Amino acid sequence: MDMIPVRKNSRQEGKKTLFERNGLDESMRRGWIFHPFTMVALLTVLALVLDFHLLGRPGIWFDEAFSVELARQPLPLLWHTIFGPEPNMELYYLLLHVWLQVTGWVGWQPVEWIVRFPSALCAALSTGVLFLLGRRYLGTLAAAVATVLYACNYLQLVYAQQARSYALQLLLLSVGWLALFLALQGAQPQKRWWIAYVVVMTLAIYAQLFSMLIVLSQVVAIIGLWIMPTHWRAQTRQRTPGFFISLIAIGVLSIPMFIESLHGSKTGWLPVPHLNDFQAFFTILSGDTPRYLVVMGGCMLAGLLCIVIVLWRQRVPAWYLRIAGGAEENVSITRHRDLWPFVWIMLCWFILPIVVSYGISQGSLRLFSTRYLVVVVPPFCFLTVLLLSIWRQWLVRAVLILGILGSAVLVVPHYYQNAQVETWNSAVHWLLDRYQAGDGLVCYDNATTQGCQIAVEYYLHAYPNGAYFSADSPGAFSWQKFSTNEAQNDPELALNPAIISSYASHHKRIFMIVGRVANDAGAVRVKQTQLWLDQQYHFIDQVVTPTVIIRLYQTQ
Repeated sequence: MDMIPVRKNSRQEGKKTLFERNGLDESMRRGWIFHPFTMVALLTVLALVLDFHLLGRPGIWFDEAFSVELARQPLPLLWHTIFGPEPNMELYYLLLHVWLQVTGWVGWQPVEWIVRFPSALCAALSTGVLFLLGRRYLGTLAAAVATVLYACNYLQLVYAQQARSYALQLLLLSVGWLALFLALQGAQPQKRWWIAYVVVMTLAIYAQLFSMLIVLSQVVAIIGLWIMPTHWRAQTRQRTPGFFISLIAIGVLSIPMFIESLHGSKTGWLPVPHLNDFQAFFTILSGDTPRYLVVMGGCMLAGLLCIVIVLWRQRVPAWYLRIAGGAEENVSITRHRDLWPFVWIMLCWFILPIVVSYGISQGSLRLFSTRYLVVVVPPFCFLTVLLLSIWRQWLVRAVLILGILGSAVLVVPHYYQNAQVETWNSAVHWLLDRYQAGDGLVCYDNATTQGCQIAVEYYLHAYPNGAYFSADSPGAFSWQKFSTNEAQNDPELALNPAIISSYASHHKRIFMIVGRVANDAGAVRVKQTQLWLDQQYHFIDQVVTPTVIIRLYQTQ
């Protein structure tokens, strides 16, 4: 008879501890709004609103135009290109090709919001996946705050609204990490999670080769769990063979990508990074908002310090219990120990890609760039909310939540105000408004490293009115030549008076387009050509933006 109340109270205490770890009390637990799938839906909707807001307002810039123009090529030409001179982002180009085919069948032109739609959708879906990942270890409250922080992050929003592969990569990496956690710690059979992990991480590598550094982070994280005396060690050691078999499978499946990347396009256009580039990276991560970095960095360091203090002393100091609101020393120690493996993995995910890419970039292969390092935004957000998983006083938690979310939300308008990268749209629309049948188009610099013709052609296809680049346009760019590594027409032909004169003889009017001039020497040649054109032909009008200049001449 005496045993029954004791066992019942033990269960109740166990449940209470579980609710505390989830950051919820009994009344919250009963609310339908805190059901995992409800939370996933709400957070995904929030991300959808942020990612789709003003999605079509910023004009397409060159990198996006390159993605779209490559993806709209016939499938044989696209396939030949991505397994030739342009091996990175293969999966994204194929998916974008399918998306443009589908939207073309229903009569939708590839305007800005259409071509960015897949990226925005991937970004929103990754938000829901990250909540499921964080909830398993940080609890519902902290995971929800971290997920909102992720959805509002400036750097994440930049690539959520660009027609590039980075949002797809983030979605695949998020699913890959979740599958890895479930394979290592899940109670259900691991085989299906290992298979999911292999498939998703392989796809992530085909979406962006930089994902290999995330696989490296996972290897280091598993080695640490295998060595460190945590409650994860026994199960990690038991399931390590499955992890290394998965790594071998990923490596074998990624061989085509590795082979092509050896002789495909490189990243030599990126500069060699220096120590001040770390500051530049965190400036962009924060949306150039010092307050954001102070709040997030302070919360992250405070959370890590709390865990280190407890694990180092193997006890909770009295002063710590008083300010943290812990009722029992052993419960508090358990909570910190439970968090440490997850924290270790997040540190590997956050730190290693930054440090390794910096080291590699001291050589000929340059990887230290915000476009690649956007993959560290999820662990940054998870590490920021550690205090919410440790602290027990609701007043302090409320202050932390207001500080974290307030700082994050205030950065969001700053992103939308600065979302425009290059201003091709207004200039090309000016051209389209004035174009007449038979007009000629000359574009400098139209080499792929600068991108005049590619960026202009995007708008000619998205808003068609008959304007196009003819094959005899001086220095015209060709996707067929690009796919076979044939020599393109010399872009300097667009500044050659003899070539321009011959071309102009077949057109009553020509548009002289100049965009993304590479250097001062190029700018001098452009000025000389403009002076020659002014002397030879009748200047009609021009449009000037920070990115491109278009001048219209009457030639006959």
